[in-house]
Amino acid sequence: MTHRSNIIISTWRTAAEFTLTTLFWLAWIYLIMPLVSLLLWGLGVRLFVNEMFVRGGYEALIGELGNYSLVVLAMLVVTLIWVYWNLRRYGRHEMRTQQPAPVSLAEITKTTGLSSAAIKAIRTKKRMRIDYDGDDHPIIRTEDNS
Repeated sequence: MTHRSNIIISTWRTAAEFTLTTLFWLAWIYLIMPLVSLLLWGLGVRLFVNEMFVRGGYEALIGELGNYSLVVLAMLVVTLIWVYWNLRRYGRHEMRTQQPAPVSLAEITKTTGLSSAAIKAIRTKKRMRIDYDGDDHPIIRTEDNS
């Protein structure tokens, strides 16, 4: 595969994951709203009793429990399929945790503009503060030279 096709696949995958996550959040919000309403009704006991018992609100709640159960079951099935796919794809050879190649001291000195001795001294410090000068070169401040 070329680099361009990898980017296209990555873009589509990111879009699909974002869409799926958004749909699940919307479904969760849709499912939680009756519970929020129930809690709010519970805070006003008379309103709760009036809506749920006198006006028959519990019948509507029982009627909707089937629909809510189907949505929760569908979310569970899709989540289990997603977990299964991830285990099949990444479970045996974890590709997402590969460590990058170490950076050599020469590369660090070239990029930062610091000397090898300064970088070696920095590595021995436990605490430091890094600022940048006008040319975007780091200025290292340790307890010794704060």
